[in-house]
This record gives sequence, structure tokens and C-alpha cells, in this order.
Amino acid sequence: MKRKPYPYVSSFKDRHGKRRWRFRRTGYDTHYFKAPWGTKEFEQEYAACLQAEPLRIGADRIRPGSVSDVIARYYADTAFLDLRPATQVVYRGVLERFRSTFGDDPMVRFDANRISRLMTAMRDTPHAAIRLRKLLGQLFIFARRANIVPYNFDPIKDTKPPKVVNHEGYHRWTEEELAAFEAHWPLGTKQRLAFALLLYGAQRSGDVRTMTHESIEDDRITLLQSKTSNAVSVPVVEPLRRALEAGPLGTTLLLENRRGDPYTPKTFYQMMKKACIQAGIPHCSPHGLRKSAARRCREAGCTDEEGMAITGHKTVKEYRRYAGDESHAARADAAMSKVMANQSNKLAKTPSQPMERKR
Repeated sequence: MKRKPYPYVSSFKDRHGKRRWRFRRTGYDTHYFKAPWGTKEFEQEYAACLQAEPLRIGADRIRPGSVSDVIARYYADTAFLDLRPATQVVYRGVLERFRSTFGDDPMVRFDANRISRLMTAMRDTPHAAIRLRKLLGQLFIFARRANIVPYNFDPIKDTKPPKVVNHEGYHRWTEEELAAFEAHWPLGTKQRLAFALLLYGAQRSGDVRTMTHESIEDDRITLLQSKTSNAVSVPVVEPLRRALEAGPLGTTLLLENRRGDPYTPKTFYQMMKKACIQAGIPHCSPHGLRKSAARRCREAGCTDEEGMAITGHKTVKEYRRYAGDESHAARADAAMSKVMANQSNKLAKTPSQPMERKR
């Protein structure tokens, strides 16, 4: 029996006789697709469904005025529904983790003092704290609108998130580390295939996990990035072509687990992290491979625009952060050379002062 192109997706005719498509998976929200079947926008919605958090047991038993009540109102509003599918996945993850701890608490109990304590407890994860604080601000809008809290109750404005300390983030693989992984994981292994898609495709793990066979057409990787909705079209270079030919390829997706299902973000990361450990590079992770792809673009002399066409970054600043902006030193050298040349020029133009006669 031929397998359906998209697991968990089925079609039906609505009351107007129009064929529609829906995503139904046990333990997850049902999603009705807005985009036509098989389009890039459809695949983007499908990827968001695969990355969604499972429903909590007993989530339908919601106390009025509670955190869960306000979150449910937010999910049903256009403020949430109009977000990109990938953004919805991220926001759901943050809110569901918050709900798992505070879901039954009355929303009105989250005053500025309590939120400040939450921010302090999350000092080690400042980006997560900033995102949670932002979403709490959204929830209070709906809570005020529904008279769950007083109309002037806005504790967010009296709080501050933890300070973000700038750092490089995920380790950018060196050429030696890339070679070590390839030496340990030969062509024909799933780990090598995932590695090749991440490095030579230069895409995020979330997009690599959900690539279908249709994502590669005319010897190119063509997709809409799930995070930014950027369209990219990357040529399939020889190392990637060999990895694709060697497989193993899934039935629907390029990468599928042993049951033929898509990898979740967690299981994909665990598979690749374990592969790095076995290859003798335990400090490496799949997230750093895209940085290595950007680094290779920089080292090859690609312009920012050329490199961004590969990675799909929207800003030069973010692309350079991935590629490793080593132009600061060159600019500093050029600037200091100009300063010293200018000083030498001034000295050359200044008439020498006669020496005083000794009396």
C-alpha cells in the first residue's frame, strides 16, 4: 500500500463541497490547512504541526480567570493565529511550559513582585526570560479585555528582564572537526546524511528535519524557511549529492526515524549530539554546522549578499555573526595606518625648531 505524501494529513469535503486538508495526530491539536496542498506554504504549515507541543492531559478542564484560561483565549485570537506557523510553535512551547507550572493559578496573582522573582530565577537563561516576559505582556492584554484583571493592571511595565551577556552561542565547527565527523560516519549512515544537509544545505535543523523529496528539484534545495519565511534556492553540491545518493532516505521526508516518522527537535538533536560524541568532538552540535557553512562562504571571499543567499539570513549583522566577522581587525589596521600616516605628514610639515645656544 502506497504511503500518503504527508503523515497525519487527511482530506475531506466541507459543507460547500470544497476539498480541504487537516492534520490529525493523537495527542496533538487538529490543524486545518490554509494553503493549497503541496505548495511551499502548505509544507511550512505542515512543518509547524510536526514541531507542535503535545496537548496536556486534562487541558480541557480550565478554571475561569486562570493562566490556562487566558492562554486559551490568546490561542483563539487573531493576534496568535496570524503569526507564522514556526513562530506559533515557539510561542506555544514557552506558554505550555509556563502553563504546566502555573496553569491553575489566577492571572491576577501575577503582580510585578512575582514576575520579578520569575525573571531573577531565569537569570541563567536570559533569552528565555525575555521571551516569557514578552508573552506575559500579551496575556495581560487579553486578561484586561476579558475583565479577568483590573483594566489598569499592567505589572509587566514595572519589571525588567535579565541582562543578556553577549557570547558566540553554538560552537562554529572547524575544518578539522568537520573532517573528523566525516571520517567516523561514512556515506550511507543517517548521521552522515543529516550532517551533509546541515552543512552543504546551510539550513536550520528545523528546516532540514522537515525536508521532503519535493524540496530537491532540478538539483537544487528550494524551500521557505520555517522561521523567517525566506525563500532559498541552494544548489546541490557534489558532497551533498553523494550523501543523498547513499541515503538512507525516508519515504516522505528525507530524514525519518526508525518508525518512519519525522524527528522531533529533541530527538534530532540527541541523535546528532550522540554522533558528535562518538566522533570524538563532544563540544560540537548540529546548530554549529550552519555557522560553518557561513564561515566557508566568508573564507571563500563571498560577499555578504552572496552568503546570505545561501543561509537565508535577513540582516548582514546576523549573517556576519554566523560567519565570524573577522573584518574588525582589518578595519582597525587600516584605521591605525591612516592615523600614523597623518601624524607623520604633520611632523613633516612642521618646521624644525632651532636648538638654544648654551651660554
